[in-house]
Amino acid sequence: MVPVVQLVVERAEAELAADALWQAGPSAVTEEGMSDGRVRLTADVADTTAVAGAWALTIIEPDHEAHLDAWRRWARPVRMGQRIVVHPAWQPAVPSALEDLVVVLDPGRTFGSGAHPSTQLAVAAIETHLRPGDSMLDVGGGSGVLSVVAARLGAAQVWAIDIDPTAAAVTEANARANGVHTVVVATDTPLPEMEGVFELVTANIGARVLRELAPGLTNRLAPGGVLVLSGLLEAQVDPLLAKAFPNLVEVERRRLQGWAASVLTR
Repeated sequence: MVPVVQLVVERAEAELAADALWQAGPSAVTEEGMSDGRVRLTADVADTTAVAGAWALTIIEPDHEAHLDAWRRWARPVRMGQRIVVHPAWQPAVPSALEDLVVVLDPGRTFGSGAHPSTQLAVAAIETHLRPGDSMLDVGGGSGVLSVVAARLGAAQVWAIDIDPTAAAVTEANARANGVHTVVVATDTPLPEMEGVFELVTANIGARVLRELAPGLTNRLAPGGVLVLSGLLEAQVDPLLAKAFPNLVEVERRRLQGWAASVLTR
């Protein structure tokens, strides 16, 4: 069982501490305000050394299943980009503007609820750069939120790949719930085994994995295509682009709450 850790921080440090936990790859991070003004953060983190040092960690023995679902009580619709609204499937519907594109999503135990800034940045970039009829490859698709958004925006075909064995089923369910199951193909095929090129390639994963996957991401990009990289802290972008993507040109960089997404082309 993956260890569940808690740390208590001052409110001013809560965002930084939550970001550190997200970088360690949990399925969820919950934040709870305390009566003394501090914030208690809880997450399932396989590698506790990734967040140890700056704050004192407490490893707890909770009801693991209950922890994984605890965040659902606080989940709310998230607006991103100009008109995309990601709505938790288990929450009651709320009024939206006529021009809004509402995507219903249940991430299950995969990454991609729409709440994390890196997901919001990636969705906004897709909304700007996807052209109707484009093909798209989403690497590390998780819940399929990026793939479903792309399909709803008019992509002709979307491939969502993820090594997480549960991701394909979750993505397929979300695609069906949004009426785009004939457009989105979810698979656990590794990136090196993918064939063909795509007008839009997205990867919301993190700096270390993006560096490892850089050759495959670049090779899957069609001439004139667009590559969206997310899951990056602002300070990580320039070193990553210089070392791993020297043959691509950055055309846009988006920032949100200390996170960044880079949009590249040939």
